[in-house]
Order: sequence, then C-alpha cells, then structure tokens
Amino acid sequence: MLKMKSIRLIRPIALGSIPFLIILIFWYIFYYFNQNVGWLFPSPIETFSSFLQLIVDGTLPDLILKSLLNLIPPFILAMICAVVFGTIMGINRTIYKIFHPILSAIYPIPSLAWLPFIILFLGFTREAIWFVIFISSFVRIIYNVISGVQNINIEYVLAAKNLGFNKLKIVLGVILPCAFPQIITGLKLGFGSAWRSLIGAEMLVVMLGGLGKFIWMSQWYFDFDKVIVGIIVISLISIFIEEIIFKRLEKNTLVKWGFIREEYKI
Repeated sequence: MLKMKSIRLIRPIALGSIPFLIILIFWYIFYYFNQNVGWLFPSPIETFSSFLQLIVDGTLPDLILKSLLNLIPPFILAMICAVVFGTIMGINRTIYKIFHPILSAIYPIPSLAWLPFIILFLGFTREAIWFVIFISSFVRIIYNVISGVQNINIEYVLAAKNLGFNKLKIVLGVILPCAFPQIITGLKLGFGSAWRSLIGAEMLVVMLGGLGKFIWMSQWYFDFDKVIVGIIVISLISIFIEEIIFKRLEKNTLVKWGFIREEYKI
C-alpha cells in the first residue's frame, strides 16, 4: 500500500520533469558549441552556481519577499472585488448591461500600458505597482466569475427556492459553489497575469526592488547568469503556488464536492 502511494506521488513528478530535462540538455549542447559567447549565454553549471550563491547570501529570499509584498495585497483585493462584483453582474442583467461594455474596453489593454498614467498620480511608489496588479488580475478573474454564475443549472436555483432559501442563501449555498470551477480557473489566470505584470512593473519602478528590478539591473551589468536565475525563480514560484495553493484548493472543494474526480487530475 505504501509502495503504491509512493509511486503515485513520484510518477507525476518524474513525468513533469521530462520537458525540463530536455531543455537542460539542449541548453548544455548549445553552450558547448558556442563557448565563445559564454559571457552572453552562461552554462547551466555557472547559472546553478549563481543560484546557490544568491540563496546563501540572502539575496534571493529578500527579492522574493519584496516581490510577494508587491503582489499579494492587490491580488487578494482584486480577487474579493471580482468575486463579489462578478456574482452581482452574473445574477443581475441590468448591472451586467451597464458594466459589461467598460469591462470589454479594459480587458484587451495590457496592464503595463496603464503604468505611465498611474505614475503621474501615484509616483514611483508601491501603490502604483499595486494598482497595476489590481487591474491586471481583476479583469481576468471577473470574466470567469460572470461566466460561471451565468452558466449554472437553473434547476438548482429553483430547487433552492422551493426549499425556502432566501436570496443570500441561494447565492452562498448554490450559485457560488456551482460556479466555483470557473472561479478557480479565473483565480489561476488572474494570478498568472498579476505575476507577469508585477515583474514588468518592478522593472520600471526599480526603487522598490523585487525580482523585476534584479533582472533589469543584471542585464545592464551583463550578468546574464543572474538574469536566467531570476527567470527560473519566477517560474519556480509560479509552480509552487499552482501546486501548493490552487491544487490543494481544488482538492478540498471541487474534488470533495464531486465536480472533479481526483484520479483524473494530473
């Protein structure tokens, strides 16, 4: 039993590592045949050495902490606002007709396009970065919330009414649970968009530190091993949050409620 459980845990990790190993092999082959431009494209060994050094001297933990401080508050606020307002838009056609056009106008605009305008009012401050992150994640999340609410089976709502549920109980006990699969998808998309916008914003508002500033400054000093380290760390954090937070959330909600069968999850 224990052996089977270990295999179930190790197998997804092993399969998921295959693309990364292929990239690592091609990376080393490219470096081997182009060592004359090693200053521009460092070897995997040099990059790994820089990675360890930056961890030991405390640089990477400090950068990650600063970036998370720039990311988490506006993302949580955007998540709450998007779920609340998206639910209202999903169940109220008048509200939907009023606000859907403005959301459609904002949605295709890259979040960083707002940054110069935001800086005029907020300056080169953390609040400016927060505003960019909020816009970036809010518009991604709210579309999925609206879609999830509008596409639930109306029979569930009618059954709840017949059982004497009031409007608040219907929203909290029927509509939101049924829309939860798409809400989680929206949270994933919103987080990915927020993370990308954060790195770009930190490259422009460099005085606030973070991984974006680290990558931007490293390329100016031709420390391309550090640039690659920064990119790898960004990817690792994203994978960590996907596995630890979102998949656990899915397991404790969607799997538990029967929306997803756990054996089908990768």
